[in-house]
Amino acid sequence: MTGLDVVLLPEELKSKDISDCLVVVIDVLRASSSITTALASGASEVIPVYLPGEARKKSKKFRPDEVFLCGERNGEKLANFDLGNSPLEYNNSRVKEKIILLTTTNGIRTIELVQKAKEVIIGCFLNIQTIVQYCNSYVGKVLLVCAGDRGNVSLEDTVCAGMMMSLFENRSQKYYFQYDDSLIASYMYREFNNDLIAMMQKSVWGKHLIKMGLKQDLVFCAQENVYNLIPIIKGDSIVVHD
Repeated sequence: MTGLDVVLLPEELKSKDISDCLVVVIDVLRASSSITTALASGASEVIPVYLPGEARKKSKKFRPDEVFLCGERNGEKLANFDLGNSPLEYNNSRVKEKIILLTTTNGIRTIELVQKAKEVIIGCFLNIQTIVQYCNSYVGKVLLVCAGDRGNVSLEDTVCAGMMMSLFENRSQKYYFQYDDSLIASYMYREFNNDLIAMMQKSVWGKHLIKMGLKQDLVFCAQENVYNLIPIIKGDSIVVHD
């Protein structure tokens, strides 16, 4: 790794050249966590599609028994979709060998915004050490991109990026975008690293999910190093890195 930086909102990348970067997309609550869990549970691939209507159309290209149409808007499962965006829905054998068509409020949009990167992987607390090990061995620039919360900075994504920075063995101080985002992420991680669940309960999106009765999603997503796999974008799909 020859460079490391953090971007707290994907909108910051619109005018930046990321063609030589390894990008780690972080959407802790909940797209990154759900994608990682689905693949760990044996899903064959996750196909990210931002627009719900487009996801519905794309689902018709597959046999009904081989695909799940999944997603949410503002935390709510979309009408007539098979699954929402709770990682607990993907933490079972039901998704084994299934194609997951997924549309979400923040995470999938972020994935679309970083398509020009040299390589894109998906990170969260659930696979954080494996992600960091992979980034440490990468020859080039690493960019941690937080999905945020509907155009606003997200506390849980920021803290996750800060934790990743703290775990890097060969951190470079040559921050190539020269942003304060990296310092903010580091400070936020030091503030909240002892109780990730409490941190998520303080976050805007975490509070929103709790009001929806989804507190257990926070508990699940706050777990560290549950999985040792790396979701990576290959073409139009997200699959397990070989």
